[in-house]
Formats: sequence, C-alpha cells, structure tokens
Amino acid sequence: MADNYLIAIATYRRPAGLQRLLDSLEVAISSANLNVDIVVVDNDAGESGRSVAVTHPAGTTYVVEPEPGISAARNRALDHFTDRYHAIIFVDDDEWVQPDWLAALTTFATRTRADVAVGPVQSAFLQPAPEWVRRGGFFAARSHATGENLRHAPSHNTLLVRDMWVRAGSPRFDPAFSKTGGEDTDFFYGIRLAGATMLFCAEAVVHEEVPSDRQSLRWVRRRAIREGANEIRVLRKHHDALFAALGRAVRSAVYGLVFIPVGLARGRGVQARPYFSLFYACGQFAGLFNYQVEGYPRTG
Repeated sequence: MADNYLIAIATYRRPAGLQRLLDSLEVAISSANLNVDIVVVDNDAGESGRSVAVTHPAGTTYVVEPEPGISAARNRALDHFTDRYHAIIFVDDDEWVQPDWLAALTTFATRTRADVAVGPVQSAFLQPAPEWVRRGGFFAARSHATGENLRHAPSHNTLLVRDMWVRAGSPRFDPAFSKTGGEDTDFFYGIRLAGATMLFCAEAVVHEEVPSDRQSLRWVRRRAIREGANEIRVLRKHHDALFAALGRAVRSAVYGLVFIPVGLARGRGVQARPYFSLFYACGQFAGLFNYQVEGYPRTG
C-alpha cells in the first residue's frame, strides 16, 4: 500500500481540458515511478468525457455520477479510495501538472509525514491577459513557503493520506455546498479539526487555465463574495472560531476601503488584494444571514 496512490478527477463538459490533464499526468506518473491509478468521475449524464477517458493511454477508471453537483462527483471518487491506497490526490479538469509534480508532492508528504499536502495552482492565460489584470495582480496565486502550516485546503492540487481520512471518520463532501462551492473548504476543515497536519509544498506545481469569461472585475467580485460567505457557512457548521473570522472580516474591509483608493490615486489601477479583501469581507458578513452565491450553475 505504501506506494499506491489514487488520482481523482471530477469533470463536467470539458473534454479538451480533460485530455490536456491526462496527457500531463501520463508524463508525471512515468517520471515518478509510483503505482498510480486514475479515476475520472464524469458529472455529465451525457458522458461528454467518456471518449477521452476510456481511450487515453494513461489508463483510467471512468465512472459517471449523474447526480448534479461537485460534492456528488467528489464523493463518487471517494468510493474508490479503498485501503489499497496510501493517499488520494485531487486535481481538476481545467488544470495540467508539471512533469515533476507527482514526485514532488508524494516525496514531500512522505518526508514530512503530512496528513494533507497542498501544492500551488498557477494561473495560465492562453491569450494575453488584459492590462488591468496584469497591473493589478489578479489571478496571481498566493505564495506560501514549503512546509508552511495551512488552516484551509482546496481540492485542486491536494494529497490526503488515507489513514488520516479514516481517523477523521471517513468524511464525505457535503451536498449543501454543491452549487456554491466551498465543499473542499468544509471537507478539509473537518479533517484539520480531527488533528490533521496540513502543509504546503511549493514545488508541486499545477497550472490552471483562466478563461476569458473570468477576466472581469464582476467575476472576481462575485467569487470573493462567494468564498467569504462559504467560509462563514463552514465555521457555523463546525461551531468554530466564528467571532475571530468576523474580526478578520472587519480588518479586511478596512484594508480594502483604504487601499483601493490608494491604488487608483497612484495610477496603478484597481489592485487585486484590497479589491478581493473588501468583497471577501462583504461575503463573510452576508454569510451570517446564510447568503449564498452559486459557483457551479447548470444549464440544460
């Protein structure tokens, strides 16, 4: 079991992205010299990812989860997380990994005995980004040092050791977060409360495409509000540190209100950090009233 890993991919109507991810995983797995299985969970009942997944030389287990929602898709992947695996690694279908990604992430987790190891996600623009995006630092990944302890973990470049998952009660992703996102924040927050060590590995890099429809202040604002509201929902669910979070929200709101005008006055335009901080704080306050923003709308 020590060298067996399961890579879990949830996909929804992104066959080209899935192809790109599997191409990169094939290279990474080959260079890591580990026993790795890949499960692709297609959340599209129309099976739009089937032709890519079942024919790819990386070799995958392809399953369809017809129940809509990111939580249902991730839970279907957990169904395959049996005791033959040392750890599960979550990556998303709009990402691709570096050739040394798998070796870096698994070696780091083994060396540090981390229960959860998280790597960075670097934004990639397939077309030149607008000037305001570059000038403001939008979509730039927040940097952490290798070995830094984390309070939260996402599910788009994250390794979870099975023994810790079992000790935490083998939790599942909460369907209440299916449309809003935040299911990964909730999932890993509960695991951390169960005693997990969550560490950052800066060398395990994946890249994420930033499509043109996300390159707007409206999209950034909406995401910030959604994530702030989701954090409060998670804290209320786990009965943990709510007042401390609201204290941070006040500081974030003040920071945004002060430094957004400063950036404009200096001719630098709107800067990402104060802009996101302001609306994240708005989301936190709105979350007290159970305000929710859909992050995964379905059409058709």
